[in-house]
Amino acid sequence: MGLRRQIVGYVFALCAGCVLLGIWAIQRGLAQAYEDVELEEAHDDFQHLVAVLDGEIQHRERMLREWRLWPELRRHLMRPDPAFIQRNFSPSYLGQLGLDGLLLLDERGELVLQAWAAVDGASWLASLPAGTRRWLSAPPSEGPACGLAGSPDYLVLLCRRPLEEPGLRDGARGVLVMAERLDSHFLRQLERRVGLPVRFVPAAQALPLAGDQVQPLGSAELPGAGPWSLRRLDERLLMHWPLPVAGEPLQRVALEVQHGRRIAQRGEREARERRLTAGVLALVFSLTLAWLLDRTVISRVVRMRRELAAIREQRRWHAAVTLQGADEINELGAGINHLLSVIDRQVYELEKLSLTDALTGLPNRRCFSQRLGLSLRQQHRSGASLCLILIDVDHFKLYNDHYGHAAGDQALQQVARCLQQVARRPTDLPARLGGEEFALLLQDTDADGALHQAEEFRALLAQAHIAHEAQPGQGDSRPRRITASIGLAMFATPDSPDTLYQRADAALYRAKAAGRDRIECA
Repeated sequence: MGLRRQIVGYVFALCAGCVLLGIWAIQRGLAQAYEDVELEEAHDDFQHLVAVLDGEIQHRERMLREWRLWPELRRHLMRPDPAFIQRNFSPSYLGQLGLDGLLLLDERGELVLQAWAAVDGASWLASLPAGTRRWLSAPPSEGPACGLAGSPDYLVLLCRRPLEEPGLRDGARGVLVMAERLDSHFLRQLERRVGLPVRFVPAAQALPLAGDQVQPLGSAELPGAGPWSLRRLDERLLMHWPLPVAGEPLQRVALEVQHGRRIAQRGEREARERRLTAGVLALVFSLTLAWLLDRTVISRVVRMRRELAAIREQRRWHAAVTLQGADEINELGAGINHLLSVIDRQVYELEKLSLTDALTGLPNRRCFSQRLGLSLRQQHRSGASLCLILIDVDHFKLYNDHYGHAAGDQALQQVARCLQQVARRPTDLPARLGGEEFALLLQDTDADGALHQAEEFRALLAQAHIAHEAQPGQGDSRPRRITASIGLAMFATPDSPDTLYQRADAALYRAKAAGRDRIECA
């Protein structure tokens, strides 16, 4: 990755990190503040709901207190009169009062009067739990005045009051019970008054008392109601308030309330706007900072890199990079220019001391001479054997005259490849000494081994079958090819590089004098 992209990436990453940290802090503070306000509002709304529910129950209790003073009810309790129910508690009258049923029980808990608006009273009474039926017949002083009764289809609010009044001589006793269904119609009326969706759910579906928030909340008219729990959902707050079933302390239902999250959503919108503002400011700041860094640092470094790349590709070591300003980057450029001048001098010296033959890729005479002197010094120390083989291509001048110098160069390259195949060990040195003359320096090789390698070279050269029609001395019956004369000399004390070379050269001349295409040993 380029320096410009790295610096720009670091700038944007740093700015993005600062922005994210700031956004996190802002959002955390805003979210907490709005959630506190939202929970406060939800708590107030829920308390209002409980107050409305208590008011409904209190309204029913006031009706009961008025009716229990009615002498006609007491007389009916003493002498039941069916016409009394038809005259005073018709279904239409009960419906106008918002009641679904009215029951009158004597002091033994037996039903004396029952009037129903639009329900099958007998079936409904039979479906009540045993504990609720016992609660209805118990003296009102032994329990709450109002309670909820479970039904397979709905809940019913039951309120009871004694008919007995102090000072009456006959002593007749009884209990007046008022029943009201808490059905969908009741819940819709309740929703209109409090402005929140409300419903009753079984206790098993209610939230556990380990939600996002649990707070105590009691009812003056429904003792035994548990604390309400709240759960935050994406679009709403879900609140559950467990309520007891009359006469069944282990059974409960829950009042479920759904509260909108407009306050939290408003806080989210505000936080989103602040995030957008912070993001735009961070982007502007990042771009400005990146532009300043690019102008003062990156563009100069990139230009210097391009100039160095051009110098390297074109090998113009005498060139220099552009200097600008008087800062650390300018000092770096001055140091680079100094290194370029040193490289220029060293390259010049290395080119003069090049040790490779350009045509064949073999070490040249300079490399061969250095290696020969080094090998002799090593031989003096270690006493290991050393052999020098000189090779001369037979009648190569005639080959050039006949085929041309381009073909001659190709032939020399083939000869060099054959020689490279013979020099298998890292210590073996094949070299081109000049023209058609080659050499092979073998360390740690005795005479038999050196002779074997020389014979192997002749065999490889024969297999290459480099045509040489101008080669004299070969009969017309077989094709003419390039051959080589070889002189071999083993190191012997007190040989020097010159004397060893002279002995190998003498052996080479003997091979030529003996008819060429042969090996002679010194």
